[in-house]
Amino acid sequence: MDSTNLGIHQRSREAIYVDYDTRALGRFSFSLAGREEFYGAGQSEFSPTVSAGAYLKAGWKLKSSVSHAFRLPSYTDLYYHDPGNVGNPNLRPEKSWNYEGGLEWNQGGRYKANITVFHRRDREVIDYLLDTTTTPSIYRAANIQNLNFTGIETSIDIRLPHTQIVQLAYTGLYGAQQPLANQQTKYTFNYPTHDALVTWQGMLPGKFTARSRVGVVTRYQQDPYALWDFSIGREFRNVRAHLSLANISDTQYEEISGVIMPGRSVIFGVEFLLRAKPH
Repeated sequence: MDSTNLGIHQRSREAIYVDYDTRALGRFSFSLAGREEFYGAGQSEFSPTVSAGAYLKAGWKLKSSVSHAFRLPSYTDLYYHDPGNVGNPNLRPEKSWNYEGGLEWNQGGRYKANITVFHRRDREVIDYLLDTTTTPSIYRAANIQNLNFTGIETSIDIRLPHTQIVQLAYTGLYGAQQPLANQQTKYTFNYPTHDALVTWQGMLPGKFTARSRVGVVTRYQQDPYALWDFSIGREFRNVRAHLSLANISDTQYEEISGVIMPGRSVIFGVEFLLRAKPH
């Protein structure tokens, strides 16, 4: 890499990945995988994944998994600098263990539902810290310890007549962090604590296909906000046209602190289809 801001740097990375899947008695499934990643001067990290499932009667399925994750700091994390942010060349890689278990239900394809409980234990998390007792206000890249997240995911899909599908989904997340004396994180604690979603898609008169999505999000220590997207399209003989409306309510919100997301937008597109004549 050769950058006027980040400097001249290089590093090599190699990895080996192995995966084994098996099924038994038509009801049980098991998967075992491992990834060995080599980086830097003779350094390596092993990341295993174990998952299992069991099919019960009446369309029910139990599932569970344990996995390890690993991420090297990016060049931006290590070397970037501007008046408000400074990288840290001494950053250590992020590591985490993920645990989850859940239950799925499938009733003949017309109804489908699932619920999953998960827990993630993060160590050496890379974030930017601000010392609130000093000036000027500069965020400095650092490793954060003992960051844990626990959450639940639920959804239900319902198939209606005329190829319509309705989906209801909800995700709740709770985070716990080791106290940071007189310091403030930039990204870690801006996560959504509640995220609810209703989606509909189906056919309209005139052979139009449409999709509507309404979501409500509450981020950590912030007020909830709603987003509504809608799209509609139709395919003619040699033309496919579509209209997409995003953030119809023109909601002002920030997924990353200080970065305002786009407001209402409208996109119209036309595709011309070239079809070969049959011989």
